[in-house]
Amino acid sequence: MHDIREDFARALATLLKNKTLEHITVKDIAESCHVTRQTFYYHFPDIYALIEWIFLQEASAALASNRDIDTWQEGYCNVLKRLRNNRDLVINVNSSAHRDYLEHFMYKALHDVIYPVVEEEAVGMNVADSHKEFIARFYSLATLAMGIDWINKGMKEEPAEIADQVATLVRGDFKKALHKYELK
Repeated sequence: MHDIREDFARALATLLKNKTLEHITVKDIAESCHVTRQTFYYHFPDIYALIEWIFLQEASAALASNRDIDTWQEGYCNVLKRLRNNRDLVINVNSSAHRDYLEHFMYKALHDVIYPVVEEEAVGMNVADSHKEFIARFYSLATLAMGIDWINKGMKEEPAEIADQVATLVRGDFKKALHKYELK
């Protein structure tokens, strides 16, 4: 079944090749899709809701099966690849007043990868859920900062290189952190 939201997403991506996000209107997107503005508003309250939908679709696809200790690095790499594939959108959102959409998407995507890894590493340990959440939040925010830095520098490095560097730094750290919070 055809999903018009995908058409809106493609139209936005095409428009971003020639205009900044601030200069794109719902009317532009609707005209590109040969529908009325009302059709757009039936699906999204504004362009930023469309952007959020795009980011969530990308995150879901990037992380489909990469939520354990052996594959989280691949999940992170997939997130970076999808950001790079949507370069115009990412650069425009990152440089706009609505940068928080990008950061929120990235944080959620990273947390969705990292929290299950922390849970997996905590099996057999007596660690409070609040501490597991804190560990996942800490590493999600650190990894988010690396991703934002990569975007700010033009996404020049290969996603696999960034993911490998981050994985090298945190390898074994989830378990160490959990041991520090373990209730004896």
